[in-house]
Amino acid sequence: MKQMRLYLYITLGVFLALFIVGTFLDLQINTALYSQRNTFGLVVSVIGTTPGYGMFAIIGGGFLTLFFKKEEYKKWVRILFLVAMLGCLGASTYFAGREFFGANGFYWVAKKFWGYFISLPVMVGLTYFGYLLMRNVDNKNLWIILLVALVAFAFALTAGVTLFKAIFHRPRFRAIESTMIPYYPWYERCSSYKGYMETFGLTSEEFKSFPSGHAAASMGVPLIALFLPLIDEKYRKYRLPVFVCGLVFALLVMFSRMLVGAHFLSDVSMGAMLVTICMVIGAEILHSLKKFNL
Repeated sequence: MKQMRLYLYITLGVFLALFIVGTFLDLQINTALYSQRNTFGLVVSVIGTTPGYGMFAIIGGGFLTLFFKKEEYKKWVRILFLVAMLGCLGASTYFAGREFFGANGFYWVAKKFWGYFISLPVMVGLTYFGYLLMRNVDNKNLWIILLVALVAFAFALTAGVTLFKAIFHRPRFRAIESTMIPYYPWYERCSSYKGYMETFGLTSEEFKSFPSGHAAASMGVPLIALFLPLIDEKYRKYRLPVFVCGLVFALLVMFSRMLVGAHFLSDVSMGAMLVTICMVIGAEILHSLKKFNL
């Protein structure tokens, strides 16, 4: 548990430092970086959440392995596992698919549902990967691990990120650049956002800057990777490499969101912190059960 705590608290400390920097320098940083139609920024922004939301699919693959363990679970329990798998697959397909086209994706495609046709086979593949990863694991507590990881990640994205967006209604930098909307720091709620929408013909999407859902989703890979040794001790050696690679990719996604004017530094760092905090709580819950060696 000490090693896992170290990774989690170092991650939390790094993003807290970035959040503090952003609180004072958000506008200056985005002014220097802004390139709305930047191809690199758009591509990374679009695909950046796919691995993170793919964690839902991989967790679903774990529930699928439990569904096939007829000798260990009653039929009604196995049906619940199957429902959980389908829910994970559906959620991952929907959330990843909606990011491909539209306001936060490629601007030149109007039909958002096309994104779902791209994300569905990817998420089916990741579900199967999760199934392969866990089908030979002899771990009676696997369902607890999957459930805690799923709830912690989902709670951060919904109750955390979505709720904050609904409270603050912070204008995105790209909206500020294209209109006469003033800059709002993260701690100043934009209560007049509806008036700005009517005046400048903007959608509510342009007032969902704080915190960043893309940043939160991209943190799914490095943080859930920390739970690998719980699934099977043989996966412990993969924990640090996957965590580091996932964290580097998440930072790249956060930079891309700032580059295209979708978020400020405080937005992306807060999104990352929300997920990290929820994962810390999830890890502490598992540790308190005295059944897991983190």
